[in-house]
Amino acid sequence: MEVAISDDALPVVKESLEKEILLLRAKIRLAEKEIAVFEDRYNMPSSRFCIEFENGDLGDSQDFFEWWGLLKGLETLKTQLDQAQSVISKW
Repeated sequence: MEVAISDDALPVVKESLEKEILLLRAKIRLAEKEIAVFEDRYNMPSSRFCIEFENGDLGDSQDFFEWWGLLKGLETLKTQLDQAQSVISKW
């Protein structure tokens, strides 16, 4: 989707996107740290956890739902970061 941005507004939009990119990177680091806690606690990589959890092999622990939610949130954050960086790279 192409959006026309006036030359006057371009620096403001670019600065806003750059701030958003910094915020997304910080959120990603935080999510990765929280995910690492679960990986250490359960001595399991997230890739294996996801497969076993989604297959119903691990039960319904609150920890598991939180871990799964963090993983799904991390995917969303990374997608948003990629999109924001793509827009910035066009300028």
